[in-house]
Amino acid sequence: MGKSTIAVIGSGPVGLATLKNLLEEDFDVTAFDKRPSVGGVWEFNENINYTSTLPMTISNVSKYKSCFTDFPIPDDLPAYLNASQVAEYLKSYAINFDLYRHIRLNTEVRQVVRAADNTKWQLHLSSERGDEIIEYDKVVFCSGITALSYVPEIKGMQQFKGRVLHSQAFKRPTDFAGMKVLVVGLGNSAVDTSTALVGHAEKVYVSHRHGINIYPRYCKGKPLDLHIRRRDESIKHALTAIAPAISRKLHESFVQKLTKESFNLDPVWRIHPPPSILTHQPTITDSFIECLHDGLISSVAGIRCFRNGDTVELEDGSIISVDAVIFCTGYRPDFKLTPGLDFTCVSRVSNHNNDLAYEFPFTRLYQNVFAPDYPDSIAFLNNWAFTVGAIPIGDLAAMAIAQVWKGAFVLPSKEDMNREIDSHYRWVRSLAKGDGVYPGIVQEGPWLRWLHRAAGTGVNENLGYGLQGWIFWLRNPHFCNLLMGGVASVHTFRLFDGRRKKWDGAKEAILRANENAKLYINKV
Repeated sequence: MGKSTIAVIGSGPVGLATLKNLLEEDFDVTAFDKRPSVGGVWEFNENINYTSTLPMTISNVSKYKSCFTDFPIPDDLPAYLNASQVAEYLKSYAINFDLYRHIRLNTEVRQVVRAADNTKWQLHLSSERGDEIIEYDKVVFCSGITALSYVPEIKGMQQFKGRVLHSQAFKRPTDFAGMKVLVVGLGNSAVDTSTALVGHAEKVYVSHRHGINIYPRYCKGKPLDLHIRRRDESIKHALTAIAPAISRKLHESFVQKLTKESFNLDPVWRIHPPPSILTHQPTITDSFIECLHDGLISSVAGIRCFRNGDTVELEDGSIISVDAVIFCTGYRPDFKLTPGLDFTCVSRVSNHNNDLAYEFPFTRLYQNVFAPDYPDSIAFLNNWAFTVGAIPIGDLAAMAIAQVWKGAFVLPSKEDMNREIDSHYRWVRSLAKGDGVYPGIVQEGPWLRWLHRAAGTGVNENLGYGLQGWIFWLRNPHFCNLLMGGVASVHTFRLFDGRRKKWDGAKEAILRANENAKLYINKV
């Protein structure tokens, strides 16, 4: 029997990691990307239908937590890379692991359908070669969680004479020179968009209905994520399992205190009180609050409706005139490539006014990855969201998929998978009630433990409190304390013996990361 053939859709960070991990397990893999370059959203693209960072975008996660598990970001690069530096890093990863010869760029996957004999998947492709249909045994979707933009329906929008767009189509701040612009939202896209407009637009408004947890990239002199040690995470996950309400209250108290220590917030801006950190991802910014203080950006209420011409009515009754409205309102799960296999259900829950006005999309995938009907041949790495380090978590998830499809880790039965999906749905619904919830949310502690177990990294065992963990500590007390109390290095995922491929350079990379981080830690 020949090698199983696998198609990977997308060549962004997660697509590259998936391609590399599957090749390591001796699968026959080809990645497809409609874009002209690898890198996904980190490679700037003029196409308004492609989500991409702006050239001035800065990563919200430091290089210590936003790199591949066996390919460190060079020491001479700053703690927070800009978009161009991330794109170059991703290309160097593809070169280092000889991935380019397995990638077809400028090739669009139009749809993926089950073959008539129900044994393979047919990829309908379009490229300079023309239209093609190629069959594969398995498919992994790595097209990102920011593909299908979402714009809410607001009364009178069709009457508005100005420009209306989603942040996906926002490519150049200079296009809005001299305009009065209303940016809708208070997440990372809204903050990045509004600050990018400063100095170009005549006036910038940020419209939002609720507050947000907001942090700077550097806190007390060091990168924000260096404040989060593996020991802290372990304690938080353990407390969440035992007393979730207490854990949530303590966590939210800590993050709100961090915001107040970092910024002088004017109550007029309504940034605090924020929604739960559990249901709303935090916003990271270095200049937004300063722009509010300086009057370069104005915080206004949510939109009630559009009026004729250039007029917008806000929920507090005020009226403003603007030339453009940019919706930074997120994205929705996208299954348009798999007709007949839409795993999304939409649920309605009560909001604070108990009027059943809020809908949230929920994706019925086991561990947010596997389709219960086809767990041995189709997987999605574009339907989970994680607050810290999407690159290493995508790498870890790809290791897990490789081990499952290799036959080294067995998934539950279809019935058990659906029961777990139902349980996850009840949890998400309970969170969404009255507060909303971001798509792709996972239960952080259990989900990470499952990924490590499926991938066979040895992290759960060696850094846990079972017998193997105590043995590791007794044999390596100084190094173990560094792993738990120092930089929470993602290279730990490749440190121990296990099913996935071990990296011999992991220990050295962990030691170098901790040594490099002293530049910041010693300042505190």
